[in-house]
Amino acid sequence: MIPIGLAEAAALAIGAVRPPALALTLIAVFTVAHVAGKIGWYWLGTRADLVTERSPRTHRFIQRAREVMARYPVFGVGVLAVSAVASVPPFHLASIAAGIARIPFGRFLLVCLAGRLVRFALIASVPS
Repeated sequence: MIPIGLAEAAALAIGAVRPPALALTLIAVFTVAHVAGKIGWYWLGTRADLVTERSPRTHRFIQRAREVMARYPVFGVGVLAVSAVASVPPFHLASIAAGIARIPFGRFLLVCLAGRLVRFALIASVPS
């Protein structure tokens, strides 16, 4: 089961736009706007240390997660990529986790743009 939300409904509607070149342009713009909206979630994740100062248990959990990410950096990027394409785990949660794990911002943007473009292009191709 692939989660469907308002973004997917918009991509589906964009797929019905004619001519197809206009639909492709709209999907590209929509993808950039969608990922731009996730930057706030990423930033929120980077601020996790401020929240966890009061919870030693949560702080230890985040430190362990960061250690795993440092040891296996491909793991975090892989989870982010899967989330960007399949929305499992939910993409906004993966964006927060990317900030917590301190995935470099440029890499975050690149993976998110590529994954979301694939997702939205596939959904937009359904009407045709």
